[in-house]
Amino acid sequence: MKKYDWVSTVKLNLFVFKLAGLWPQGSGYKFNFYLLHGIITTFILGFIQSFCQTWKLLTNFNDLQVVTETAFLSISESLVVVKMFYLALNMRSLKKLLINLNSDLFQPHSLDQIELVKPSLNTWRLMYNLLGSSITVAIIFWAMVPVLTNTIKQHRLPFMAWYPYDTTISPLYEITYIHQVASILYIAYVNVNLDTFIAAFSLYAGAQLDILCDNLKNMSPEVFRESLVVCVRRHREIISFVKTYNKAFNWIIFIQFFASAVSLGLTMFLLSVVEPFSSEFCSFLFYGNAVLLEIFIYCWFGNELQIKSSQVFTVAFQSQWADADQESKYDLVFFMMKTQNILKISAMNLFDLSLENFLKILKTAYSYFALVSRLSSDE
Repeated sequence: MKKYDWVSTVKLNLFVFKLAGLWPQGSGYKFNFYLLHGIITTFILGFIQSFCQTWKLLTNFNDLQVVTETAFLSISESLVVVKMFYLALNMRSLKKLLINLNSDLFQPHSLDQIELVKPSLNTWRLMYNLLGSSITVAIIFWAMVPVLTNTIKQHRLPFMAWYPYDTTISPLYEITYIHQVASILYIAYVNVNLDTFIAAFSLYAGAQLDILCDNLKNMSPEVFRESLVVCVRRHREIISFVKTYNKAFNWIIFIQFFASAVSLGLTMFLLSVVEPFSSEFCSFLFYGNAVLLEIFIYCWFGNELQIKSSQVFTVAFQSQWADADQESKYDLVFFMMKTQNILKISAMNLFDLSLENFLKILKTAYSYFALVSRLSSDE
């Protein structure tokens, strides 16, 4: 059977990373033109926009309107810069994981096993398209707000930010306008591909558990021990894969969930104060939908990993062990004891990625919304 290319699922993510200067050839960054391209692109389109909005927020912290209109985006943008840093920091580990993923041990053994994992891969692609579409529509509305609200003659920018020059003077206004739109496009698409790329590792681990369970079910008594040894090796590699992936993105997941809860709460507040179905309302609506999808993708595939991991014990017990030799039965019992530890993706060991915690994040976001609404009514 032809070798299955697991990495093909995230080829679009890797292509975006390469364009953004975040995915060098080889095992990591080297002192060459690509490194220079990555530094310049990240600084001009990533750092400057994030810094200008954050500085506007910090210097107007007593102004609730400025805080609510800038905090939800500046937090997300700053987080994306941190994500890019962690991606570069863990580049070698991630590339090694992708190489190991296409190793012989992780290969499906039949076309039926490929069909077995296709629903999960299709779900990931659907969520990728939904997230990308939501953020694209939000950016289009943001970019068109000055035009649709007839405030472009007043030199209104799509996003509130501080600049060390007068943005109401041409051509500085036009240059800043273009820079804001280009920066938010860069940050948004890097963020979409980073989030789905991180979630894809949970997807891969879950797919490997599907294949493992299928192998356990089909172990014949004649070669039971040999088949069990292969399954044990695969299980160990899956555990190592999950641990390496979780270690690389531990901090990112923790900060992401905190930032998403704050951004979602502030977005809900902005939706309640702007004119319904206006260009601003639509931009906030699609942005809120994107943030919701962003954390849902993490939790969905994290939850799937837990469910599939918990099924290994049951499937191992349902194998054809009754007709195997006594030594193989002892080995199976030992293996089943090891599968009692459910694989989980955690954020700093404080909480796991699951649908239950997804609901808790929504409750936290609503708490932020209620707090800001109360502060706004008091003013």
